[in-house]
Amino acid sequence: MTRALVAPCVPSRTVFWLAAITWLLLCLPPAVAQSNSLLGRRWSASRSASPTSQPAAHGTEAARATAATPRDGGLNPPTEPKRNVVLLQMSPFAVESPEPEKYRVNDQVTVIIRETKTTTTDSKLQSKKDWKLDAALKKWLKLTDEHGVQPAEFTFGNPAIALDVKNDYKGDGKYDRKDEFTTRIQATVVDVKPNGTLVLEARKTVLVDDEGYTVTLTGECRSRDITPQNTVLSTQIANLTIEVQDSGAVRDATRRGWIMRGLDFLRPF
Repeated sequence: MTRALVAPCVPSRTVFWLAAITWLLLCLPPAVAQSNSLLGRRWSASRSASPTSQPAAHGTEAARATAATPRDGGLNPPTEPKRNVVLLQMSPFAVESPEPEKYRVNDQVTVIIRETKTTTTDSKLQSKKDWKLDAALKKWLKLTDEHGVQPAEFTFGNPAIALDVKNDYKGDGKYDRKDEFTTRIQATVVDVKPNGTLVLEARKTVLVDDEGYTVTLTGECRSRDITPQNTVLSTQIANLTIEVQDSGAVRDATRRGWIMRGLDFLRPF
């Protein structure tokens, strides 16, 4: 008596659905995790045309390239950096930089002031002068009515002069000063130059219990130096002028009187 081996049968519907799901997974593009990632764009770009090292610009790219082409012989190069199209198409992590913000008159910009100044001066001066004069008059002349010009006679001896001058001067001076000033101030754009340079002006007054200070700032900065947080460092501002005026009892106590200032101005000693 023999036993027949029966192979297990797979339903035809299961095979059909497995094949359909596999085909859909292969055809669907990968999911994009974030809107600013260009992972999904590289699939469509690579299928449409193979990228080259310097792909030709089309549409918006051609318009930007034409606008960025210098017409003055390269004397004024474009300020906007060129876009790396190959990197944006192929890299799964590259994110296109946002367009720089356009600033207008009366816009607000936060200036972070961090100014540190250290000055050290050490000078020495020593001067020594000796001067000696010893002179005597032995011969002279005199004018008379009878004989005219005649040699003069010194009855009390020859006139003489003797001088001995000594001058010693020694001076030592040392100057050591360190100033630090850190604050934030809101500046207003008062002018925008043709090349995009911003002219800033700011004024800040703080008064607490009759003690206060007033900060005045003026200068120029490039619009691309302003961070996305709308801040710029004082070290990035050209033609910077910062004036700090203190007021109050503490300022009056440390201020010199007019007599001392007059003596320092005249320098009598």
